[in-house]
Amino acid sequence: MAVTYSYIPPGRLSTPDKVEFWVVYQTGKQTFLKKFPVVKVNNCFTFSFTAPDSTAVLLFSVADGNNQILDNNNEEGYISYLHDKKGKRYTFENISLAGILNGYAQFFLKIKKMPAASLLKMYEDAYKRHPELKERDSYLNYLTILYKEKNDTVKLQLLAYANKMTLTQKDESKWVNAKVIYQLLKMDSEIQAIEKKAIETYPNGIMAKDIFWSKFNSSEAMTEKSVLASMVEYTKRFKDTSTVTRDFFYTNIISSLLNKNDWTGLNKYESLMEDKITIAKLYNNFVYKLTGKQIDSVKGDLQTAKSLSGKTLAFTEKKIKSLPKDDQQVKELKRTLNTFSDTYALILYKTGQYDSAFYYQDQVYKQGSELNTDGLERYTVYTEKVKGAAYTKHIIEQQLLNGINSPTMTKQLQSIYKQLQLPENEFNNLQKKSNLLAKQKMSESIKAKFGVLKANDFILKNLKGQNISLSSFKNKVVVIDFWATWCVPCRASFPAMQELVNNYKQDSSVVFLFIDVWENKSPEKMQEMAQKLMTDGNYNFNVLLDTKDKVVDIFRVFAIPSKFIIDKKGEIVFMGESSNIALEIEKAKN
Repeated sequence: MAVTYSYIPPGRLSTPDKVEFWVVYQTGKQTFLKKFPVVKVNNCFTFSFTAPDSTAVLLFSVADGNNQILDNNNEEGYISYLHDKKGKRYTFENISLAGILNGYAQFFLKIKKMPAASLLKMYEDAYKRHPELKERDSYLNYLTILYKEKNDTVKLQLLAYANKMTLTQKDESKWVNAKVIYQLLKMDSEIQAIEKKAIETYPNGIMAKDIFWSKFNSSEAMTEKSVLASMVEYTKRFKDTSTVTRDFFYTNIISSLLNKNDWTGLNKYESLMEDKITIAKLYNNFVYKLTGKQIDSVKGDLQTAKSLSGKTLAFTEKKIKSLPKDDQQVKELKRTLNTFSDTYALILYKTGQYDSAFYYQDQVYKQGSELNTDGLERYTVYTEKVKGAAYTKHIIEQQLLNGINSPTMTKQLQSIYKQLQLPENEFNNLQKKSNLLAKQKMSESIKAKFGVLKANDFILKNLKGQNISLSSFKNKVVVIDFWATWCVPCRASFPAMQELVNNYKQDSSVVFLFIDVWENKSPEKMQEMAQKLMTDGNYNFNVLLDTKDKVVDIFRVFAIPSKFIIDKKGEIVFMGESSNIALEIEKAKN
């Protein structure tokens, strides 16, 4: 049955006429996010939603049309408890809510991180009233939080649960739960034993499938022949002939062919794939590299780049036209199209088609907050080329006074002031105001995330076995880089980070800490793999091992790589990714 929800914004909040309701809920083991666009009638917004059966609770936030949260009830979210067909609330509603609050809602709804003790109480209150709920898979989530909070003091409790799971003979999913516990406790021999037992008993089961994918994804040299052989093996062994699975294998072949510049083979597999948007994303990443990524970088094979980039636009536009206008996918696809248009405009500019480059980038610019800082920097270059200095001056000043932190646009604006023979002091005053606004904007973001600017102290061991604490670096600027050995973007960022480390080698006031997280390995194995990566890459980073993922939680990191800069007062002054980390470091030093 559909339930209609009404929302009247609080008086303090100014909302646009069109907003979206973002709803997070759990059904079974899965967590979902749905977005519902609504239109204001008088001062009230409404929408209707039919939740799947066995959905106990919904958590809401209100967003604008640019993926920005407007109202999340002071970072607590709006909660709606549902009823079963008999009109009764579900016994597991608070367990479901705890699962939603523990990470997923933080990322999407910008809900504040709930203390582990509060989450544990939600579970324990439910178990006290309904002990049978401990038999559900959600009990594993409870044990995971419990272990992170109390560490080895509850190891026996976790092992008792794992042993109980391994005794089950006709339900492999229970063995999977046991494996999760062993991974949590970094018990490598027990992990190997349960995997061996599962494969012998269920040769085509859950763990066998997980191991297959783990080996496949870790293959370093994929070729058309090897991927096709894997696809044949997988489909025969696991009886999976779905389009999604087939497209996944074809995607890997296409990636291999792109790297070999095999355009004939590329066309073949492009025609075989159902999911053209996945191909478009592959092509966009590839051609972005061909362009050199930056507007002033060395040109690559731009004609090939232009051809493939044109396909990304065509595939996406065709998909959008195939869907109803109110389909939830359409909005996300339009954002994807904007990303592809940004790349296409860069190619056009580098091939001397300045008017066309401006046209495509301008279409994205007019949609509001769709361009990131790099995209805005390219836009102002195209604009000056096509529209002239005076027009561009207005655009750049508008962005800088909106708190955009861009040394590139600032330098361009300074050049424009000289061209137009404008007073230098006017530029200097604007630059000071812009820097202050950018700093305030970053501070507001940090306070919104952590409540305070002060960074929490921590102690971790480095690869030499030394205890390293944040508080030991008083009166120093500390750059923290969260990463993992399995994270491809993290590894891709390391050469540039090594160059940065080298540049500051003689500056004792700047310290770099590279924190290895989310490895799901024993501390010994984690150290071994991190050390191997450092040795193989010839990196001399000070690597810290967050073996229990405590520090990554403290810094509320949801994706890696993720960087933070802490100033000499111990306050966080930067978080996120930046094309100019050195500039952020210099700001933190002053």
